[in-house]
Amino acid sequence: VGHTQPRKNLPTLLRALALLRQQGLDVVLLQVGGMETRELRGLKAWSGLRGERAVCFTGPVPDRELPALYSAADVFVFPSLYEGFGLPVLEAMACGTPVVAARAASLPEVVGDAGLLVDPHSPEELAGAIARVLGDDALTHELRQRGIERAHEFTWQRAAVRLMDVYERVAA
Repeated sequence: VGHTQPRKNLPTLLRALALLRQQGLDVVLLQVGGMETRELRGLKAWSGLRGERAVCFTGPVPDRELPALYSAADVFVFPSLYEGFGLPVLEAMACGTPVVAARAASLPEVVGDAGLLVDPHSPEELAGAIARVLGDDALTHELRQRGIERAHEFTWQRAAVRLMDVYERVAA
């Protein structure tokens, strides 16, 4: 979920997808919110994904439709190299979707132990984590439960209280 700027690290995700398909897993990537770029089209062709229904770019989607898309996914993958917070990860967890995310920037803090964290520069590690989630029902169930619990820790009220605490400390 999001745009297709370079920091979103879609080339690594496409390489991981190609590895999974080479292993015989019939996985499909639904990239929500972004448009396919010339670079991504070239990488799809290089990875052997051209002409297949392995990758679909939806373009912009209304926010009200996101929960249904998160909930329909078997796994939410977020290999971003940089995020200020990583709201899509939290949204996916709130919908009970298992998360695989990059071990980068703010994502480990958001995900905690509620998802699998991977090296964002390793398509092999990313593919392995995705395969683990898809192939292990017990892990999938555990990640769903942990994700929902983790998402409940992030409320706007809690954020406001923490922000007020910071203001009070600075003002003192």
